[in-house]
Amino acid sequence: MLGRSLLFALLLPFATALRADSPPKPAPWPMEVVQLRNGAILKGLVLDADERVVRFQCVHRHPGRATVSFATVINRAEIARLDRLPPEQRLVLQTRLQELEQNTPQGELERMQGLDLQEIPWGAKRTVGWRYTSEFFTLTSNAPEEIVRRAALRLEQIYVAYSRYLPPRHKGAAPTSVLLLTDKTEYQRLLAAQKTPILNLAFYDPEGNRIVCYSDLQQTGERLVIVRKQHREMRLTIETKRAEMAKLYKGKELLRMLQPFDDAKARLDRADRMNDELFAAATKHLFATLYHEAFHAYLGSFVYPKSAGEPPQWLNEGLAQIFETAILDGGELRVGHAEPSRLARSKDAAAKGELVPLAELLRSGPKPFALVHVGDRQVSDSHYLTSWALAFHLTFERRLLGTEAMDRFIKRFAEGDDCREAFEELVQQPLAKFEPEFRKYLMFLQTAGHVVTPPK
Repeated sequence: MLGRSLLFALLLPFATALRADSPPKPAPWPMEVVQLRNGAILKGLVLDADERVVRFQCVHRHPGRATVSFATVINRAEIARLDRLPPEQRLVLQTRLQELEQNTPQGELERMQGLDLQEIPWGAKRTVGWRYTSEFFTLTSNAPEEIVRRAALRLEQIYVAYSRYLPPRHKGAAPTSVLLLTDKTEYQRLLAAQKTPILNLAFYDPEGNRIVCYSDLQQTGERLVIVRKQHREMRLTIETKRAEMAKLYKGKELLRMLQPFDDAKARLDRADRMNDELFAAATKHLFATLYHEAFHAYLGSFVYPKSAGEPPQWLNEGLAQIFETAILDGGELRVGHAEPSRLARSKDAAAKGELVPLAELLRSGPKPFALVHVGDRQVSDSHYLTSWALAFHLTFERRLLGTEAMDRFIKRFAEGDDCREAFEELVQQPLAKFEPEFRKYLMFLQTAGHVVTPPK
């Protein structure tokens, strides 16, 4: 959580105050289009390509929402069709993406300003709350506007990442309700109504198609509102003084008189960057929690609803862990890296023979994944860790996510077929051969998501 060090160390607040005004409808951009064999259609720009892979910048735009952009690597074998732009239109798109992806302290603020956030009454005391409506979710919260806008932006970005790897199959599904609370008592009351107790500060209720999340960032958000206002006033003062100097002085004398104002502006820019880093660290756990629970909601509503047959628990939890560690770097959302701490623990567990045997994992139900008592954490951790490693292998090494083969596997699982036989059909190998190869893969997996060939 951001502490006093932010205000006392910097004494410089954030920038431009956010507005909840609805932005004008954006004009369409020229886009290149990749149609994947799994049914996903990606719009954006080809960054580079060879006979093996295509690096593609996905761009997702809707009126009243932030433009979402992230890079991904696509194997040629995944591509059914690729439509390129003529050179002049490619240049237009490249220029717009460069402007969008400027990694400046104001970059994310500008994207957040594009969000159509509605002010709503909250609770019996009719205090202020916020609502944001998207294609996949509706976010309501009584958190400070800063936190709600960031949460809405992050959720927009992560849902686009979900649809890249698992295109929605049920487009008529109702958006998930996401409730972000700052009152711990209210959260605990809703948590107590769940059939299974949970230790997390968020839960997904599939019956109600809602995510409830608790954030302890109320004080932080309120202080950020104050420093944003101060910062805006300081910038306005600097610009006013610079304009006055420009009327009084010329040439070298003008440059000399403007230098103190430019220095002050540079200090504000440095403070912006530091504050942004501190705030990102303070909200890291909140967004990881939202990403994890939102994946469960997306999978259960738009891809594999209960009525059509649910995927096994280990796969659901493994994939949710992959997406909860998505990295926002500037304006780029990156999925496909192996989160360092999980990777290190997985390698250590594999070396010690402590990963859950795959035959056991494939038969496991929800119970090993429920963190109810502290004493259960060891078995839960081993199941979570093995599920993450196996889901990572199936997604990024074998590229099975979103394929017909994966659909058949989930269908067979939902119908009660032998889970081992269904998995062997999925990977086209007997489990006795697959498992040692999988563990070897894990030992040579790198954090960037690729495998280093072992020395002979």
